[in-house]
Amino acid sequence: MKKTNSSSWGMFLVIVSAFVGMAGGMLYAPTIPFHAQELGAPEWIVTALPMGLPSIVALILLIPIGILADKSGRRKEILLIAMGLTVIADLGLAFSHSWLELAIWRIISGLPFAFMSLYAVVVSFMLPEERRGSASALAIGSAMLGMGVFQALSGYLVKALGGYTGLYYFGAILAALAFLFLLPVKVPVVKSPTGISGKDIMGVLSNKTIIYTGLFLLIYLTGWQMMYGSFPVVLVNILKVPVVLQTVLFAVASTMLGFGTFIWGPVIDKIGAKKTLFTGLFLSALATFAMVFLLKNMWGFVILFWVTTIGGVCGAPGVTFVAMKSVKPELITIAVNTMFMFIMLPAIIGGFIAGPIIAGIGLGGMLLVSAILGLIASGMTFGMPKI
Repeated sequence: MKKTNSSSWGMFLVIVSAFVGMAGGMLYAPTIPFHAQELGAPEWIVTALPMGLPSIVALILLIPIGILADKSGRRKEILLIAMGLTVIADLGLAFSHSWLELAIWRIISGLPFAFMSLYAVVVSFMLPEERRGSASALAIGSAMLGMGVFQALSGYLVKALGGYTGLYYFGAILAALAFLFLLPVKVPVVKSPTGISGKDIMGVLSNKTIIYTGLFLLIYLTGWQMMYGSFPVVLVNILKVPVVLQTVLFAVASTMLGFGTFIWGPVIDKIGAKKTLFTGLFLSALATFAMVFLLKNMWGFVILFWVTTIGGVCGAPGVTFVAMKSVKPELITIAVNTMFMFIMLPAIIGGFIAGPIIAGIGLGGMLLVSAILGLIASGMTFGMPKI
């Protein structure tokens, strides 16, 4: 009984660390575009700041981190380093005096994205194998929920803390708390007793199930990330929503990423990843098509974006589950991080192209492109290999 209580307490601390750690690097996503505008940033930077720029460092580090984690088994220590670097990045944002400095530090503040998968792996080792869908949901859902909850407060915090600088300091405090929550946790050291060879690594990187699943997720997320990255600017500059209200509406979408992940995790355990991914992505595509007809209706636009988000977030626990089931336990981190590369790349692509696409073919054109990509991705789920 004592061991069970200790394990439960440790898992709770990991989940809380994920909650505040992701918030530490993401609570200012709804407000940072307007800070950049005040500093004279070009439009492609403005729409890339919420997700595009922070995803760059994540994309670069995912595979090296996965290899290091699976070779050493020291996943907790790697997470501690990530949270420490997030503190430094937030302090860098606080001292930024130009949009270029802001962009550079925002890239570095993407570290929580590079390490979020480690939270899922750690929790999966604390639960039975048959509950890996739920494990992924607990860890990733908590991270996304923390991001959304604190984003809801970001507009108020900018005023209460005396401007953007105070908000970045607050983010640094949250990242420091994530570090402290992890310190007392005993995380199982799972690694191959014979080591991991280059052949093992290439086997994961070329795994057909992972590659195919990652490809249709990349297609879907490119469309969704265009909407997510441009959401703050669309609401304020096109739909004329006050910034404080916009931060709340944006945060609700981010919070739904968390709640949606909690919902889809048990569904995956019950009906499998293939059916779950089709259901969620198809629902998301339909909601995006409907958004095209409600461009001037603020509440219709926002509510449908929330529905799109709830449907699409099935991808986070879904692909994590697929990755974990496709490889041996000692290669799980590499597998999950390989899958997460397909998640990070669309954030970069979507964030950078959203502004130019809206300027070129309008908001309706951008939404139509996003909806078509979602429909293609949902159809591709039928071709998923069996796991």
